Amino acid sequence: MTTTETTLNARVEELIRRQVSEGNQIGVQVCAYQNGEMVVDAWAGEMGPGDHRMVEADTLFNCFSTTKGVAATALHILADRGAIDYEAPVAKYWPAFAANGKAGITVAQAMSHQAGLHAAPAAEVMLDWDRAIDYIANLAPAWEPGTATGYHALTYAWVVGGIVQGASGRHIKDVIREEIAEPLGVGDSMFVGIPEGLEDRLASLQTAPPPSEEQRKASPMAQLPPDHDFFKAMPPNSGLNFNDMAVRKACIPSANGHFTARSLAKMYGALANGGEIDGVRLVSPERIALMSAVQVDTPDRVLFMAIPKSIGFMNGGAVGGVSGATGPRRTAFGHPGAGGSIAFADPEVGLSVAVTINKMQNSLQGEGPTLEICNFIREQLGVN
Repeated sequence: MTTTETTLNARVEELIRRQVSEGNQIGVQVCAYQNGEMVVDAWAGEMGPGDHRMVEADTLFNCFSTTKGVAATALHILADRGAIDYEAPVAKYWPAFAANGKAGITVAQAMSHQAGLHAAPAAEVMLDWDRAIDYIANLAPAWEPGTATGYHALTYAWVVGGIVQGASGRHIKDVIREEIAEPLGVGDSMFVGIPEGLEDRLASLQTAPPPSEEQRKASPMAQLPPDHDFFKAMPPNSGLNFNDMAVRKACIPSANGHFTARSLAKMYGALANGGEIDGVRLVSPERIALMSAVQVDTPDRVLFMAIPKSIGFMNGGAVGGVSGATGPRRTAFGHPGAGGSIAFADPEVGLSVAVTINKMQNSLQGEGPTLEICNFIREQLGVN
C-alpha cells in the first residue's frame, strides 16, 4: 500500500474502532481493493457476545446472503467457459427442475429471483443437500416465471446449487473452493459449509434486538399480513440457529458462507479489475458486463422494494432516490447479507469492498454502520 492508501487504512481503522466503542459493532473486518491493489485491510472488536477474544484478520464470519455473490461467481465462471448459457432453460442442465411448470425458466430468470420459488422448506430439509435439491425440483412457481420478482432468500441456495451441479457434475462447494478460493490463495478463508478444525476462528453472531413498539409500528413489515411472501421466503421461526455447528457445517449457498473480508474483497477485486487479480483470472473481461447486467428492477414481492438485480447479484444505484452501501453506480454489483455484511465490485472505478460483522443490525441492504464504512471509503477515494 502507498502512503496515501496507508493513510486511508488508518482512517478506516479509526472509524471501525469508534463504531465498536460506541456499541454499534462487536467485531468487524473491512477490506478493499482498487485497480487490483489492496487499499484497506482493517479489523477491530471482539469475536462475539460473551467471547472477548479479539477479532483477527483470519476470523471467519457468517455472512448470510453475502454468500449469494460467491455462489453466483461460481456459476459465472462456468458460463465463461461455455458450460452454462444464461438464456437456456435451467432444465437443460437439471432435467428434474422442469417439474410443475418450470420447464421454460431460464438460468437468468432463476438467478435474478424471477422464478417464483421463494417459499423456504423446513429446517431439516435446509440442512440436507439432496432433500433441498429435490424440494426445489418439485416446487411449483408462485407466479408465472418472468412476470414478477421475489427474493429467493433461502431457496436461492439450491437453485444455484442445482444449476452448477447439473452443468459441472460437481457440488457447488467444490466449485467455489477449486475455481475461486484456491486460485486466489484464500482457500483457508472462504467456505460454504465449515470443515472440521476451524472452530476457534469462528465469530459468533449477536442477533438484532427485537424492535421497540415505536420501531415496529414504523416498519413496513408491521403492515404485512401473516401470509405475505416475505414470511414465506424468510420464516420468522425457521428453526435454524446460525451459531450452531450443524448449521455452520451444512452447505447453504444463500445464507451460511463463512468468509473473511480479505477473501471477499479479493474475489470482487478481480471482478472490479477486468476479471483478474494478482495474475489469477476468474473470468474474461467481457464476462463482467454480462454477469452484472440488470435483469429486473421492478418492485420485489418479498422485499417490497424495487431492487435492481442481475444474474445472482444486487446492483448499485439509487432506489427511491437513495443509494445504498453498494454505491451510486448501477454497474456496481455484489450482495449484502442480513444484519449488515456486504461485498461488491464497482468496475467503473476499479473498486471492491467487503465488510464482515457479527453484531447484526435491523438491515436488509447494509444500512447503518456498514453503509457508513462503504461511503467513507468511497469518499476518501473520491469515487462517491
